[in-house]
Amino acid sequence: MADQAVAQSGAVKAPAGGEPAARRALKRTQRVCRFGWCWAWYMLVGRSRGIQGLTDFVVEDHILGAWQVASELAALGQILADLRPERAMEIGTAAGGTLFFLTRLASPDATIISIDLPGGRFGGGYGTLRKWIYQRFARGRQGLHLFQGDSHAPEMLNRVKEVLGGQPLDYLFIDGDHTYEGVRKDFEMYGPLVRRGGVIALHDIVEHPPETGCEVSRFWNEIKTQYRHRELIENANQGWAGIGVIYVDQPADR
Repeated sequence: MADQAVAQSGAVKAPAGGEPAARRALKRTQRVCRFGWCWAWYMLVGRSRGIQGLTDFVVEDHILGAWQVASELAALGQILADLRPERAMEIGTAAGGTLFFLTRLASPDATIISIDLPGGRFGGGYGTLRKWIYQRFARGRQGLHLFQGDSHAPEMLNRVKEVLGGQPLDYLFIDGDHTYEGVRKDFEMYGPLVRRGGVIALHDIVEHPPETGCEVSRFWNEIKTQYRHRELIENANQGWAGIGVIYVDQPADR
């Protein structure tokens, strides 16, 4: 998710400041109603459909709205269900869809960390109300830690290490800064925290139009051959999304 490429289709969201207050209020009400309907559907029907029902919920809901291709996210969901991570982290949360997705597939007593950059170039940031909602995603004995700030800052890395208490991550989802240097830095800073046999996933590995500023594909193409990996891509010509999965410390077949 975010700090995610807002311009997945090359379009940037227009600021809401020039829109009449009544219209903004109506849109908020419509989104809340849509969320209520989607939540009711998920609890009554979708949950019984397992990973596919969960995927449909987070992709189609207008509040949590995961910016993902459904088939790609569902394939990642199966990997997560098999891994059942006890310590997991995502860089880039924004609307919360992938965070909710992770809480449902991680261990019931998992430690889950989210880092999101307010006002990030690629769609990051959420307010007090969303933070309150996100904190309630945790189920069972899960511990959910919501950090807002720059994932590249040394102090943020220290906060993550403090939460982990010397234990390694089972799963890392990188979906923050989509520039080449940004995604490389996230991988180099947090990748070493993932245990042998763990998984690192990178979003937006499909080549994007240049105007989006998304350069994840360049980094992915450089590192993927060093590991056993999978590419979860519905259509190579789709121009956005795509998930690259790395199996840590499992070198590529030569």
